[in-house]
Amino acid sequence: MTRKIKWGIISTAKIAETDIIPAIKKSNNSELVAIASRNKDKARKFSKKNKVNKFYSSYKKLYEDETIDVIYNPLPNHLHVNSTINAINNNKHVLLEKPITLKSRDVNLIKKAANKKNKIVKEAFMVRHHSQWQWVKKYVDSKKIGKINGITTLFSYKNLDPKNIRNIKKFGGGGLWDIGCYAIVISRYLMGKEPKRVVAEANFDKNFKTDNLATAILDFGGAYSNFIVSTCSTVSQQVLILGSKKTICIENPFNAKCEKDTTVVVYNGNSIYRKENSVKVFPKVDQYERQVTNFSNHILKNTPVDYDLNDAQNNIRVIESIFKSIKTKKWVKI
Repeated sequence: MTRKIKWGIISTAKIAETDIIPAIKKSNNSELVAIASRNKDKARKFSKKNKVNKFYSSYKKLYEDETIDVIYNPLPNHLHVNSTINAINNNKHVLLEKPITLKSRDVNLIKKAANKKNKIVKEAFMVRHHSQWQWVKKYVDSKKIGKINGITTLFSYKNLDPKNIRNIKKFGGGGLWDIGCYAIVISRYLMGKEPKRVVAEANFDKNFKTDNLATAILDFGGAYSNFIVSTCSTVSQQVLILGSKKTICIENPFNAKCEKDTTVVVYNGNSIYRKENSVKVFPKVDQYERQVTNFSNHILKNTPVDYDLNDAQNNIRVIESIFKSIKTKKWVKI
């Protein structure tokens, strides 16, 4: 019988319940062993609801469970560093939710711990595992759209709940940390290089003090990426990739549901009408399951780590530079 990688989850976060637990259960090389919450009653109810056999009333006990290989960490942003290092020090690999840290220098602490224990730590950008993004990357790299001149990303939702962690500044709340990171990571992914400088503006909620509307331009040297992200607007997502020959539109770039197909439109440069261009439909796929399976294969099959901590650190550096630009109202070198 083929060995399965054993997973544990710290916290009872919504994303764990709606996306990661189903993903682990679907995966053919992974098994969910236990969950942990600092609230014993919450841990018990959560494990029963999600049919997880074992639960712990402390993260420490989960870390110390020797049957577990990997910890999935969806804790609030400000807790990422210490919780991840604690897991590593207990000989666990870690799939850590984005953003990996709130300071780029803190990634070095995770690197040091991971290198010492020879453990894998990856930032959980599930979009990298969706077939539509993998196809777009290959299409762009083939130069069929010509030279990339620009990328435009729109990502927004409305969340006005003062108790939600996304609206609590000290927890690393705000639109840039929550969804701006997606616009940055896909731009770096498609461009195949790092931006040289950024300029940005933002509005901040008068009560939460977090950014609720932000826009930025990333200069990649001869090409630009720009985005608007918002936590106080209507739900919307779209990515446009402007080439010298063709333009690509990804209609549901980030929150593609596992039970629904996704669509990418390739505009041939002659017509702006959708029906007069190439529409490619991707059959439904669970990008979270692919993320889990990919991670487990790093351990089982020693497959190369495709997105390492250096990549994650570079994404944080861009976000830091964006905040600096918002403050100084100037272009900021990265």
